[in-house]
Amino acid sequence: MSPPKPGRFNGLLTGQESRQQLYTMLTRGRHANHLYLQVVGDGDPHALIRPDTISPRTPTETLQQILARDEAPVSAKTLLGELNHPAARLFQAVQRYTDGLHVAAEQLAGHQTVAELDHADQYIPGLSTEPAWPTLRAHLLALAAETGQHPLRHMLTAAAGRDLRTADDMAAVLDWRLTALTPTDSGPLPWLPSIPPTVHAHPVWGDYLAKRSQLVADLADQVQAHACQSDRPPVWAASGSHPSTALIGEIAVWRAASGINPQDPRPTGGTQLETLPALWKQRLDRHIAHATDSSRNTRADERQAERTAISRQRLYQRPGRRPSGPSAPGR
Repeated sequence: MSPPKPGRFNGLLTGQESRQQLYTMLTRGRHANHLYLQVVGDGDPHALIRPDTISPRTPTETLQQILARDEAPVSAKTLLGELNHPAARLFQAVQRYTDGLHVAAEQLAGHQTVAELDHADQYIPGLSTEPAWPTLRAHLLALAAETGQHPLRHMLTAAAGRDLRTADDMAAVLDWRLTALTPTDSGPLPWLPSIPPTVHAHPVWGDYLAKRSQLVADLADQVQAHACQSDRPPVWAASGSHPSTALIGEIAVWRAASGINPQDPRPTGGTQLETLPALWKQRLDRHIAHATDSSRNTRADERQAERTAISRQRLYQRPGRRPSGPSAPGR
């Protein structure tokens, strides 16, 4: 590549920049500013399980993400207010609840069982190198804590269904099958797992996770109430759409619990790796699409009724045309 010409600035964006950094990059050149977007991964094997690596953002979405990231200095009072907001607290509460479930299930399973599970490649070669293996591993340990059976038994039962050799991610396929084979009760949120009975009966983990679960439920109620009382349309609502108050509350809870940037225009954010959140995201997307279609149909009906009224008015105004009907004069 030839060196840049004097007065021209070339910059590379990875998607992690803030709007302030983007402004700086766009105003350095005297004659021209050129930006290049990184739309593929950097080859780091530890980043394979990240949602942005599995489902990369489009260039437009990357720029929207940068513009939504504001790193302007704020006062300590403002920062404390933002951190104490129920939406910000809900994300942290969900993370602590799910992490607590995974750690408790692993401790109750025992070191020997966990070590045997980590050698799952002996049964399904290459399984532990798949991007969704950490998700599958946590799911298997949770099932073991709930049923008292060895996690490898659940894994082999799911693997016996159909061939896995053609799957892009064998661990993701098995995790999906586990959800279908062993449906569980929902936890404090519809897409979160509940506390297994064996964990709930534990003298330490049971009380801790019960309080964590209650905190998630309480914060979700606060987020939903705040969203339903707001007079401003949500940032994700399409122009002209009129989503119901209940749907606005559901989306607000989902976005807060998933840690979606408040300025992200995507209603339900990016790709979900785990099965239950992915299914709930699909449900919300369908409801949003239905609300949008309903508003479009309503506008179309209104336009059609208006055109029909205008056509009738023009018809009656034609020379020599007299309205017909029982009440028409002259009959």
